[in-house]
Amino acid sequence: MAERQKQKVYILILNWNNAKETIECLDAVFKTDYPDYQVVLLDNGSTDGSEEKIRQWVSGKGFQIIRYGRREATEGGRPEEVSLKTCLVFIQNGENLGYAGGNNAGLEFALARGDMRYAWLLNNDTLPEAGALKALVACCTEKGVGMAGPKLLYAGRPGVLQTAGGCKISPLTGNASVVAGGRSDDGKWDTPFELDSVCGASLLVKREVLEAVGLLEAKYFLYWEDADWSMRARRAGFKLLFCPAGRVLHREGATSGAMSETSDYYWVRNGLYFTKKFYPWLLPLVPFAYLAKHTIVRMLRHKPLNLKAYFSGLLDFLLGRSGRKR
Repeated sequence: MAERQKQKVYILILNWNNAKETIECLDAVFKTDYPDYQVVLLDNGSTDGSEEKIRQWVSGKGFQIIRYGRREATEGGRPEEVSLKTCLVFIQNGENLGYAGGNNAGLEFALARGDMRYAWLLNNDTLPEAGALKALVACCTEKGVGMAGPKLLYAGRPGVLQTAGGCKISPLTGNASVVAGGRSDDGKWDTPFELDSVCGASLLVKREVLEAVGLLEAKYFLYWEDADWSMRARRAGFKLLFCPAGRVLHREGATSGAMSETSDYYWVRNGLYFTKKFYPWLLPLVPFAYLAKHTIVRMLRHKPLNLKAYFSGLLDFLLGRSGRKR
């Protein structure tokens, strides 16, 4: 039993006003073929009736639900015995804490329970295949590996990669570009390799990483927190691995919107915070690289410039504003 507990995975799914896709994600997650896991649904203070809709779904499945507030959860909750595969732990954060803050409540809960070996952070707009978790855990058992990311495929185009596990960091331009984005899943991306950063849409992390580098950086609120976490893990000596045997479909942008004013604001502001933290000598260059991206590159690609978001993100960075945009 002790050895079995050492392999337990806490699956963390964060919801904010998106019950429909969260329920579809939960339905896929509970079909995993991995034997030792606990599903934890975190809600960032949804106002669309998400909690009640999820409760109804759980009841219809005949599952058990255990609900905690954020404070109780971060202390490990109550010592109930839970029934594997038929229990959903529901943590109500009470407010929109963003990706990092919302997931941190789940990570603290898992750490406090004492039986966590891995945590799997999974966006609520994903649909993991049944074997994805088992494949990710197998990758993380390799010596020195601290995080792993799967093949993320576009849900509407399941033969096309959104990313092979994560991103390549380009410090000079302050950019994080997806690996193999838009490429066909034609067998050319079936070999594991090390990553600069694991994509936070589906990220398996070892307990040892959490103990060594801590939780996600909540100041980002949205975007770049996975790159920050990955960078801290790498600097602590852990490897980040692409796991091609794990497959997860992703409906990107369900909460923030793809290339929206919101996403551009956080990308610019937080990319500057990331650069200041890890590559401070390049900070004078990155705002100009971002400006070029929001003008020349966007015009050539016939994409929205969103210059207001660029300047707003730059200003808030200069003023030291972080967390959720007010």
